[in-house]
Amino acid sequence: MGRRLTLLLLLCCVVQFTFSQATNDTLNRYDSDSLKQGYWIKHNESGLKVYEGRFTADIPVGEFKYYYPDGRIKAVSFFSDNGRKTQTTTYHYTGKIMTEGFYYNQMKDSLWKFYDINGIFLKEEFYRNAKKHGSWKSYYQDGQVAEEVNWTEDKKNGPWIQFYFDGTKKLEGSYLNDEKNGPVTYYYPSGRTRITGEYAKSYRAGTWYYMNDSSKVIKIEHYDEEGKMIKEENFNPDE
Repeated sequence: MGRRLTLLLLLCCVVQFTFSQATNDTLNRYDSDSLKQGYWIKHNESGLKVYEGRFTADIPVGEFKYYYPDGRIKAVSFFSDNGRKTQTTTYHYTGKIMTEGFYYNQMKDSLWKFYDINGIFLKEEFYRNAKKHGSWKSYYQDGQVAEEVNWTEDKKNGPWIQFYFDGTKKLEGSYLNDEKNGPVTYYYPSGRTRITGEYAKSYRAGTWYYMNDSSKVIKIEHYDEEGKMIKEENFNPDE
């Protein structure tokens, strides 16, 4: 009985040694062309783990994990399409999600979502070839949209809208080539107009009207082409 137990233990040791040796042989391995192959675990100069994942001919494949110095997960990426596409989730040090998004050829692409340290959804952004493109939205903590701005090739273009906490419109205007341009209206929480005017290349232009919450004009401002106010008129709404 004792002899059989000894042989069994010896066999287990041989199997464990063989498995360990095979694992070590395929870890952090280069092929004859000096290309990374197989499973890699990268450590920094201090011996702390930086990332781990699998390579095929120097191209990352599948899931990669990246670490903070104390070993907590910093990011998880999934590589596909021969390494061109990457879906990435980054994490705050607390473990809560910080960002979710995509890369194409190592450049930000399509939808990106951002969260605060408590996991509250803050904003969403869109990219095309690393350039800001599409509708960007920021949110209040309850999930209500706070602001929406549109982008084209890294420049603000199109509608620009802001909202109060309850979803009531706060501001409505537009951008053209990264400049505030055209009519703009500011609203009271009641929905009534508070200020209305016009922008030209981000300068106030023409005539601006100020109203009280009863929609009565209380002030008018006049601006020249350089955005300088040239005249101001004040009114008593009771008259």
